[in-house]
Amino acid sequence: MSVCDVLPPEELRTLFLFEKLADEHLNWLCAHGKVKAFPANTTLYHEGDPGECFFVLLSGEVTMNRTVRGGELEVHRSSMRGAYVGAALALDGNDGTPAVHAYGNTARTHVDSTFFVLPAAELAQAFTEWFPMAAHLVAGMFLGARRNGSAVGQRERMVALGTLTAGLTHELGNPAAAAERAAANLRTRLGELRSARAELARAGATVEALEALDRLQAEVLAHRGTEAPRLRPLEFADRTDEVAEIFEDLGVADAYETAPSFVNVGLYEDWARGAGAALGSAARPGLTWLAANLEGEALLDEVADALGRITELLAAAGQYTQMDRAPYQESDLRKGLDSTVAMLAGPLRDIRVEREYAEDLPKIQAYPAELNQVWTNLIDNAADAMGGKGTLTLRARADAASVVIEVEDDGPGIPPDIQDRIFEPFFTTKALGEGTGLGLDISYRIIVERHDGTVTVDSEPGRTTFRITLPR
Repeated sequence: MSVCDVLPPEELRTLFLFEKLADEHLNWLCAHGKVKAFPANTTLYHEGDPGECFFVLLSGEVTMNRTVRGGELEVHRSSMRGAYVGAALALDGNDGTPAVHAYGNTARTHVDSTFFVLPAAELAQAFTEWFPMAAHLVAGMFLGARRNGSAVGQRERMVALGTLTAGLTHELGNPAAAAERAAANLRTRLGELRSARAELARAGATVEALEALDRLQAEVLAHRGTEAPRLRPLEFADRTDEVAEIFEDLGVADAYETAPSFVNVGLYEDWARGAGAALGSAARPGLTWLAANLEGEALLDEVADALGRITELLAAAGQYTQMDRAPYQESDLRKGLDSTVAMLAGPLRDIRVEREYAEDLPKIQAYPAELNQVWTNLIDNAADAMGGKGTLTLRARADAASVVIEVEDDGPGIPPDIQDRIFEPFFTTKALGEGTGLGLDISYRIIVERHDGTVTVDSEPGRTTFRITLPR
């Protein structure tokens, strides 16, 4: 075919898109479209530009490319006569009104190529007039797919958020309850301190007794700062009985409840006898006062430990969400994996988590919040596959060109006949209503399209491994 400005109707009919059109429609298309030749490596249009033209390949070869991390990734290539690119029919609204949308990709000629080029808006208008029912059906499919995808995607995010919130709430509840119990017990000990101080005054404690009390308090606190000898249960019980008997002889109330506090820090019967002798007539209130001090310090440690755990959980939540950080940044993959495990503590409660991280694992430039979404999907799926019990293994290693992350579970595995489909959108093996089928599709697009990486899966009964490869 010679290249000219106008394509004859009979030749237009040889293209599969137009072969069933009536003559009047062919004539209209030929009158409104032009044949244009483009040299090799010519850009037909850029992704994101207004979609003004519809291109039908007559000869040559065309490639479609998507922008990924500032670079271009070729997603399709065709030399089939009649292949089309550009602004395909765009219909919005219930009335099928045509509208111009941005190009969804960048198209280039790979070799010298010829196209039949139509203005997209005119084509859309003609389509609605020629085929009104088809126009409404197409518009409905476009709008339905977009709305369904948006709704299901939102649902997927809300379900993930609910899972994370439930896990975080559960994990925060334990240390918060521990801190509350410790605070209540501490209030009781403060009351005992006040009572013991008043009793010391009523007992007429001498200056020597008060000085001895200060010295004994220093000894008790010093023992708290050192590691006490480890006692077997029977030894601990014997030591406690010996100290309690001495306390009873000195008139200490609740001697058997008081004695373990001293035995726990390595203060035994010899110390108890010496303390009683040093305090003299003030032994009973003095030892009660010392016990309340010692237990109060232990309760403060419990409060500090509980608050420290809460702080760690909140730090993990911050690391997971990356809310206070730039979206694209130098990322530590180990921290991302660990923060995800912390967020999924609920589903992983009865699962043993093993970490095999290379010591020399480098940081990489990435979108850490998006990667954490991938780890969430893979780890949560693994926990579900194992039925909440088993072993989850997280691996991270690097070579010269890439970093490899593996998430492995010892569940029943993925049947071979569906392994090729697990990354398809809306495909799920879960029961109706339990999964949207978008988790792995989202993960795939985050790794492949956003990070130029790869996702593979190896599965057999007793071992399923998802392998993520990210460029360094």
